[in-house]
Amino acid sequence: MYTRRLSLLALPLRVHSLQYNIIRRYYSAECQPHREPFHKSLDLIDFFAKVNEKTKPSYVFAHGAAGFAKKGRPVLEDRGDYRSVQVGEDAYFQRVDGLGVADGVGGWSGARAANVALCSRKLMHYCYLQMERFDNVDDPCFYEYEKADPVKILQESYSEALYEEQTEGIVGSTTACIAILRHDELRIANLGDCGISVIRNNSYLFRSEEQQHSFNFPYQLGTGSPDKPTDAQVFNVKVERGDIIILGSDGLYDNLFDRDILALVRTHIAAYIMPGSAHRPPRLLNFDPQHLAAALADRAKCVSEDRRNVDSPFQTRAIHEGFYYQGGKTDDITVLVAVVRDSEDSPDRRL
Repeated sequence: MYTRRLSLLALPLRVHSLQYNIIRRYYSAECQPHREPFHKSLDLIDFFAKVNEKTKPSYVFAHGAAGFAKKGRPVLEDRGDYRSVQVGEDAYFQRVDGLGVADGVGGWSGARAANVALCSRKLMHYCYLQMERFDNVDDPCFYEYEKADPVKILQESYSEALYEEQTEGIVGSTTACIAILRHDELRIANLGDCGISVIRNNSYLFRSEEQQHSFNFPYQLGTGSPDKPTDAQVFNVKVERGDIIILGSDGLYDNLFDRDILALVRTHIAAYIMPGSAHRPPRLLNFDPQHLAAALADRAKCVSEDRRNVDSPFQTRAIHEGFYYQGGKTDDITVLVAVVRDSEDSPDRRL
């Protein structure tokens, strides 16, 4: 070995360097255990994978409500034991993420143990409580916030209300319409002849239709009815900031045509619209939806009390079915108006 080292030292520099490197690599390889080449990369978590995805807007309702009870029917004040509000035989609830209205069916008038006003109020009360479950961190529904289904809410609420009605010996039935807001999606379940409209930039974006078995015989939930919450019409409507939602009992939609409602909306919000440009659509500034709800309810009430000099949607349908009818329809009137606005809460509060 000593001789080899002397001979290496005697070689020219370039040859010496080359052989030295060969010997170094040889002994290094001999000293190291044999290993297969490792080419598999480690699985990494990409925390930024969704950074470029568009975040869903987070919206809430600014809402208001108004109504009139049919002559001779009381307007009951909101009591602590109910989370719904009564207007004659109508009832409603309103939240920043949901609206609902129910209309007790007047055909039960005179029947023993009938109380359709309580039927509608109980249904809306339990709809409100079902919506509250999504806010309770101790409730399993809290983790199903994104999956909220208006038909399921209506079903659960109806089961609770019907059980109470049977326990208390009450008979009656009611129509219902509820709407839930999740981000930019309005989820609607409508059963019967209540109605809901969505207006954007002074034009209709959406309008529900009545569910009728026959003229003036709407789908309904209650005693002896074959109709079920799963029979409700279901709609999903994409909404934007500034959209106006109008939810009402048939006291509104039987007395005002869609064109009348739209004319009142345009007149009322004219002072709150910022004109658009070639690069930006018109923008609706903040306004109080309570004023618009009151204006619509007032106009519907005026028509309902005029049986001579006005035309009405109810009159048009009656004539179409072969019945003589003139003027508006006297009924309970309930109007809810909501404006879609940005939420002040974090849109990721449930992640």
